[in-house]
Amino acid sequence: MAETWEARIAPEQVEAYRRDGFTWFPRVTTDEELEWLRGVYDRLFAERCGEEYGHYFDLGGPRGHDGAAVLPQILGPENHVPALRDTLYFRNALRIASVLLGVPDDRIQGGGHMILKPAHYGRETPWHQDEAYWPPETIPTSLSVWLPLDEATVESGCMQFIPGSHTSPVVPHRHIDDDPTVHGLVTDGVDARAAVACPLPAGGATVHHCRTLHYAGPNTSEHPRRAYILVMNGPAVPAERPDARPWLDEERVALGSAG
Repeated sequence: MAETWEARIAPEQVEAYRRDGFTWFPRVTTDEELEWLRGVYDRLFAERCGEEYGHYFDLGGPRGHDGAAVLPQILGPENHVPALRDTLYFRNALRIASVLLGVPDDRIQGGGHMILKPAHYGRETPWHQDEAYWPPETIPTSLSVWLPLDEATVESGCMQFIPGSHTSPVVPHRHIDDDPTVHGLVTDGVDARAAVACPLPAGGATVHHCRTLHYAGPNTSEHPRRAYILVMNGPAVPAERPDARPWLDEERVALGSAG
């Protein structure tokens, strides 16, 4: 990927991220790269890439179930296709993270995951904070860049955010369907009337803080919703008093019991 193209980072986008905990960009890559990314994405899901290592699984269903995956996910696609780290998307995500986090880009580490919402039945991604998935012993400096490979509409499951929620601590979460063998998390009590939906063209991106409450609805459209997310991490700091996150313990116990 020798091509060079830089996404513009406007002052108002920096201001919005700091105030609201999210912002968006109309374009973070080129049409040519989007076509290449779609081919990689489709191949990885067709092959269920990394399933033997636990990298491919259903985020919205119990681990190991034999039904149709409602929210299939691939963790760490860059480990299977190293060229993903040399894409315009990856480089622009790194630039954006450096500016928004206030961290030099050589101190940021990034990795991704891909989430597929099949047409007509892709499940919702319920309200949650990304940090709720992570161990509480450290306080992260982290954001996520969410790239749709197809137009993302409210009907297909675009991202939605609660403005200002990044200023709050991690709130209590539970596993989807109250089943600790389901990796996906949900938090209750969110006032969805305050949500801001962010429909995007293919090749645009939303960016959100790791504590921002967010949601993406089910895919009720006629087309799959393909999303490639990069999580960009600056240096974390130790937590003086780590929060209790019993939902993480419950998942470890449940998966350990399952062998």
